[in-house]
Amino acid sequence: MEEKIVQYFSKFRPLTEEEKTAITQDIDIREFGKKHILLKEGQVVHDNYFVLKGCVRQYIIKDGTERITNFYTEEEWILPAIGQVQPSSSTFYLDCVQDSVLLIANENQGSEFMKTNPKFLELSQMILEKEILKQQQHFTEYQNSSAEERYLKLLEDKPELIQGISQIHLSSYLGVKPESLSRIKKRIFQKKK
Repeated sequence: MEEKIVQYFSKFRPLTEEEKTAITQDIDIREFGKKHILLKEGQVVHDNYFVLKGCVRQYIIKDGTERITNFYTEEEWILPAIGQVQPSSSTFYLDCVQDSVLLIANENQGSEFMKTNPKFLELSQMILEKEILKQQQHFTEYQNSSAEERYLKLLEDKPELIQGISQIHLSSYLGVKPESLSRIKKRIFQKKK
């Protein structure tokens, strides 16, 4: 799994052997089973996550109903603790939809790492900017698209996700009932004929 981390960071710029060692040294990688809850609404947020394997969903519970707001898959950051001046409470839940392997990092670890490896400050800023832009785009697309458009976007961006999660989770993410999801799939299939 350490090699996946090195490959990910190397996408932004070439890394020296010293930098590769620094990235993989003292990292916290953990395996979590399907349905493991990483974070609950109201719980104090301490950690950020990087998905090495599997899938994590983010959701809220509104009027007794789960509403999925995002799925995170391989090579995606989950950043609930970014930018906290002081610990705050989560406004959402995070749980593993599949067996998952996650790198876990918190602000203290990140600060210490940057002190001992200042070359990574620019790299981490590039990654953070990319992730913030990605989240803003995701939010805008989600708010301004129909359920069918969201399904097509998911099919385009994360086809493995559609095969790997339940129809109930998928319909919750799309903001429709499972029956409506079936109709959407049928319509798309008929258009492709």
